[in-house]
Amino acid sequence: MRFAIGLLLSVLISACAQFSDAQPATVAGQWDVTASFANGSSAASMTLTETGGVIEGTSGPLDENRYFPLTLKGALVRGVAELDVARGTTPVGKLSLSMRNWQLAGTGVLYGVPVTIAGVRPQQVAAVPVVYDFRPTTFVLQYSARHAPALRIRPGDTVKTITLDNLGRDAALQYRGMPGNTLTGPIWVEGAMPGDTLVVKLNKVRLNRDTAEMASSGLDGRALLPGVAQVRTPGWNNTWVLDRERGVARPQSPTEKLAALELPLKPMIGSIGVAPMFNQALMAGDVAFHGGNMDYDRVAEGATLYFPVWTAGALLSLGDGHALQGDGEISGQGLETSLDVELTVALIKGDAMQQVWLEDADAVMVTGIENGLDASLQRATTGMSAWLKKRYGLSDSEIALLLSSSIEYDIAEIVDPRPHVVARISKAVLAKLKPQ
Repeated sequence: MRFAIGLLLSVLISACAQFSDAQPATVAGQWDVTASFANGSSAASMTLTETGGVIEGTSGPLDENRYFPLTLKGALVRGVAELDVARGTTPVGKLSLSMRNWQLAGTGVLYGVPVTIAGVRPQQVAAVPVVYDFRPTTFVLQYSARHAPALRIRPGDTVKTITLDNLGRDAALQYRGMPGNTLTGPIWVEGAMPGDTLVVKLNKVRLNRDTAEMASSGLDGRALLPGVAQVRTPGWNNTWVLDRERGVARPQSPTEKLAALELPLKPMIGSIGVAPMFNQALMAGDVAFHGGNMDYDRVAEGATLYFPVWTAGALLSLGDGHALQGDGEISGQGLETSLDVELTVALIKGDAMQQVWLEDADAVMVTGIENGLDASLQRATTGMSAWLKKRYGLSDSEIALLLSSSIEYDIAEIVDPRPHVVARISKAVLAKLKPQ
C-alpha cells in the first residue's frame, strides 16, 4: 500500500510539473520583439490581443531606421497567427507568428524584405542583483547597435569596470585600444527597448593613475573671435601631476608664473551614452540625443543619468575620463586620464524624454545639444520646461516664473561637432514646489 501511494504521488507530481511547464497556446500579450533581416535588425515593443481567434495588435517601428509604427491584424490558423501588417492604412507586409519554447517566433516580409521575428516577454528586475567585476579586453570607438555586446546585465545590476584615456591607454599607460575617446562597452541591459529610459547611477568615479595630459598650448578657435591669432610656446608640456592623496592637480613643468598653480581634482566621465537613433554609428567624440561626448563636469561620482533608449538593450558605453575640466573644454581637452568606475543600472519602461537629463544631490540638469550655441540653449530650456510639466504639472506661466528667477546654464562643451549647453535648477528650489 505504501508503495502504491508513493507511486500515485510520483505520477501526480510529474503530471503537475508537466502542466506547469506547458506552453500557453496564445500569442497575446506584451512582447519585446526583434526583426532580423539581411542588413541588420530592428527592435520594438509589440502588443497582441486575441478574441475568438482574431488577432490584433500594434508594434513600434521595425524598419531598419525605426521610422514608422505598425498595426497588425489577422487570425489564428492551426496555432499560428497569420497577420497583415500596415503602416497607417498602407499594407507593408505579412507575418506568421507562433509560440516556441515560451517565446514568440516567426517569419514574414516587411517592406518587401524577408524578416525573422523573435520575441520575449518584457524582462523584470533581477530578484537578486548581480555585481559584475568587468575587465574589458576589447574597446570600441563608436556608439552603435552594430557592435556585439561586451557584457549583458539586468536592471538592478552593478558593474565595476575601468575606462581607458582618450588615447586608449590604461592606468599603466599601456595602449589597450585605438585612440579617439576609447569606450568601454557596449553593455546590453536586458529588457531595454526603444521608448524606455535607461537610468545609470555613478556610484564611483575614481582616478587610477598619477598623470593626465591636456592639450593646452593654445585655445580652440571656436572659443575665440574669428581671426584672433595665438602664439604657441614651442615644446609646451601638456602633462599634469595628479596628487590623489592631497586631491589636487598641478602642471608637471610649470612656468615661473604658474609655479604655484594647484587645482582641486574633480574626476568625471567625458563620454557616456547609448546606441543612437536611426541605426546610426556615431564616433565616441560626437554628442547628440544618445549622450556621447557630453564633457560635462557634473557627470561625476554621485550623479544619476537618464538616457532615452533607441535600440534593444540600450548598449551603454563610456570612456574619456577627465581628472578636471573647465566649462566648454575650450582647449579641446580636459585633464585626460583613465578611471575606475562603478555604476548601477535601472530601467523605466515606456517613459523617455527625447534628450538626456541627470541629477545629483544638488540639482536637476537637462542637456541641450544642437548645431549651434543658441539652439543648444533653446533645446536645454525646452527640455527643462517639459521636465517640469511632467514632474510637477506646472503651467507655462508657472514655468516662466520659476525659470526666469531660478534657472542656471552651464556651457559644457563648445569644441565638439555640436555644442552642449545644460539647463540646471537647484533641488532646494524644487523642494518648494507642490508635488503633482
